[in-house]
Amino acid sequence: MSDRDERRNLYAGTLGHDSAAIRKRIAEIRKWGERNDRPFVEDLLNANPRLEWAIPEVGRDPIPEDFELAFGLTRVEAEIAAAFAAGHKLTAIAATRGCSINTVRTHFTHIKDKLGKSKQTDVLRELMKIV
Repeated sequence: MSDRDERRNLYAGTLGHDSAAIRKRIAEIRKWGERNDRPFVEDLLNANPRLEWAIPEVGRDPIPEDFELAFGLTRVEAEIAAAFAAGHKLTAIAATRGCSINTVRTHFTHIKDKLGKSKQTDVLRELMKIV
């Protein structure tokens, strides 16, 4: 058994997951990386086998944790990003969160800054890269 396999089994045991499930998840992530032209996936997995839990599963709706991990957003920013990526307008996000549109716009400005984008469409494109 290689060192990498031993680390995966160790993490699987620590997390309470079956090592076969870990190997299956890693294979899914590698396929995701190939489909999305993400050559860094292999390097990241080699560096940290636990990372497989941070990459979104194919075909599921975005969740805030995806954006927290991928872009370093705060929890509130990530929640707004997830809602935005799901197709909600900023006004609807504000209404759902029970806050003013200005609050959501401020958070969205922080999201744009962290992503290095200036337009909503560019932000959406960037967010959709991990979904």
